[in-house]
Amino acid sequence: MKTPALAAQPTERLRLASEVRALLAPHARRRAFAPGEILWREGEEAGMLVALEAGRVKAFRLLPGGAAVTLYLFGPGDVFGFMPFLDGRPYPAGAQALARAEALVVSRDDLQGAFARDPAVALALVRLLATRLREAFDRIERGSVPEVLPRVAAALVPLLPPNAAGPVAVVELPVRAREFAAAIGVAPESLSRALTRLVAAGVLHRLGPRRLQVLDAEALRRTAGAAR
Repeated sequence: MKTPALAAQPTERLRLASEVRALLAPHARRRAFAPGEILWREGEEAGMLVALEAGRVKAFRLLPGGAAVTLYLFGPGDVFGFMPFLDGRPYPAGAQALARAEALVVSRDDLQGAFARDPAVALALVRLLATRLREAFDRIERGSVPEVLPRVAAALVPLLPPNAAGPVAVVELPVRAREFAAAIGVAPESLSRALTRLVAAGVLHRLGPRRLQVLDAEALRRTAGAAR
């Protein structure tokens, strides 16, 4: 059965990210981030390019009252943190490790040196940024869909293990349900109702507050495709 087009762009993004990691390997160093560790804060300029190999990182902003709003969730294979290196402006959001994270990192100076020595590095990053921008457009389009169920399914699909098909796949929300709902643009109550519907339909089985067993990965992908 054909996988919905919804998965095409994340796959392309990960392919480009793999290309970027290969190009940057000579300039990178390995680093581990402890759970809760801040990689950088909104408004900082130094920062680093991060090629995440394990764990998850959230991009967030602090509201005037001090509460944090999750904007984006990065997982293994993602490359991020390079935007200020391209436009010379500060970080638009902070980044925090949600669990122990392992990554290849490249400093601003080393990345600029890589740009000078190999223009292919800059070109690969621009293509990766363009792919992420297209994903953002799709995310905005999904946000206009009144039906929450496809949007929730579309947010769960990237959490599936590679080639997941049978009832052995287990996904875990990388943040609390309330934060996850905010990151995908739905109300917490709407997220809960959508998950309940997927459970009732035999697509998911709840294992805990944040852990879900995927009983029918293809059905989840089909449901996500309705968000397009």
